[in-house]
This record gives sequence, C-alpha cells and structure tokens, in this order.
Amino acid sequence: MMSKLASNKGHRLLSAGVVVLSIASAFFIFFWRQNVTEVSTKEGLCYFTEPEFQLRWIHSVEKQSWEEWYQNKTTHLLLTKTYFKAFGAGTPSTEQLETKDKPGFIGYRINRDFTQLNWVVSRLTKGEILYGGHDLLIYQWVPDYSEVVIAPKSYSVIDILKKDYCHDYLSGRTQ
Repeated sequence: MMSKLASNKGHRLLSAGVVVLSIASAFFIFFWRQNVTEVSTKEGLCYFTEPEFQLRWIHSVEKQSWEEWYQNKTTHLLLTKTYFKAFGAGTPSTEQLETKDKPGFIGYRINRDFTQLNWVVSRLTKGEILYGGHDLLIYQWVPDYSEVVIAPKSYSVIDILKKDYCHDYLSGRTQ
C-alpha cells in the first residue's frame, strides 16, 4: 500500500514538474526578447547582439578613413563619437574634441540619436561594420550603391531561430 502511495505521489510530482517546465518554456519562447542591431539590405538581413559598433569607410572626396562609433540603446542608436583623418565639407568642427587619442585621427564627441541608419555603400568607399571583434565587410556583401539599414530591434526566440547572425556573412578579419 505504501509503495502505491509513493508511486502516485511520484507521478504527481513528475506531472507538476512537466507542467511548470512547459509554462516556463512557453514564457521563454513567446515573451523573452533579445535586443539586437539588425543590418538589412535587399540581399538579406542579419543581426548582432553586441551593444556597440563602428561604421568605417573611405570618404569619397578626401579618400581618407572615417569612423563613427554607435551604441544600441534599445529604442535608438546613439552616435557617440567620430574619427577622421582630414577635414572637408560637412566635417563636424563645433563638437567637443574626443579625449581618447587615436593616432593619425581627429576625434569629436557627438551624442546624437538616430532611430535607424540608412547607409549607401560601394566598393570604392569600402564600408565596414565592426562589432565585438568582428569586421563585416558590407561592401563585399551587397552590390555598389546599395542601401543598408541599421536599426535597433528586439527579437524573440523564434526570430533568432529564423534569422542569421552577421557572423555568418563575415568576410573580413576577426580580432
């Protein structure tokens, strides 16, 4: 008689555990969100989870390197600073100088919000996205003069399973 009671109690505990695990799994699948930065083009889209990234390219007129540093703030992208090698038209010159020295570059603190970035890249300007030690050579991924949209997003587990990490498109070096 005791073993039958213990057996029933064990089955009830196991059933309760399965129910709790099922509820927790459903909650995780449908309600958990991961903040990501999404990179989309006509050719496809990918994402990365690192909260900071840089855009790097060769300026089309001055033929010098430029870098913009961004942070994903969940609802917007924050341009925190910019570095460039030469002054030209449109160069920010009224902003506060960046104190972290980057040899050969001039840097400014910017702190400007964007809901998304619409960036046109070409092989001539060699546009790259750098994040978490990775270098996505976007100019090799898309045809010349393609628009790339970079935006903060929130992905569910199902979104993550259906979409690619930008790591899958890396053709550049990793640091």
